[in-house]
Amino acid sequence: MLTDDELFAEISKSRTEGRDFHRPLGELVARWRDHSATVVRRVQGAFMRGSPDDADEIFQDAVVKFMSRGLEQFRGVSEQVPGKAASPKTFFLRIVKHCAIDRYRRQREDLEDHKGYDSEDDVSEVSRHEAARAVKESQAKTDQSEAHQEYWAAYRRLQREHPNEAAAWDLYHHQDVEDHVECARLLNITVANSYKRVSRAQAWLKLYLLETRNKEQ
Repeated sequence: MLTDDELFAEISKSRTEGRDFHRPLGELVARWRDHSATVVRRVQGAFMRGSPDDADEIFQDAVVKFMSRGLEQFRGVSEQVPGKAASPKTFFLRIVKHCAIDRYRRQREDLEDHKGYDSEDDVSEVSRHEAARAVKESQAKTDQSEAHQEYWAAYRRLQREHPNEAAAWDLYHHQDVEDHVECARLLNITVANSYKRVSRAQAWLKLYLLETRNKEQ
């Protein structure tokens, strides 16, 4: 059986030559369906919304975008790490991630925009609601910004003190490399070592964040 890269090369060749490529493309993306569902679950967790049934719809949306624009845009080179090779699978899963984010962001915005009131003419009630929401959103942004700064400070410390673990964590969590096989290939290590490095990186980051918060108390 052809590898993902070999099958993608065949698809690209057929596409360039004007031959039908839909069947091999369907075979290729079908290999990534389970990984796609994992990406969707992570996004659902971040947005605290969604259902298992969403995964298939998001997967189909991503396939359409991959066919319409992704095949043309994919260059086989990592955008985040110059000189590093990028796989079509990683590229596709990034599309899945953005499709899921767009879906749940729209849902959240629609929910906020369509909250009902007892009376549409009750301007004071609307004003109080909008003011309360503005305060809540402002506080949430402040908290998010502080947490964001804490995280990146901890990650920079991880890079200094444990560079191997930081490199694995960067691929797996920052660059959307969603499986340890691909992570291991890019780092030229075993899959077992990829698991270990990501696990150790997570443990170190938790420790650094805990130390930071204890100092602030």
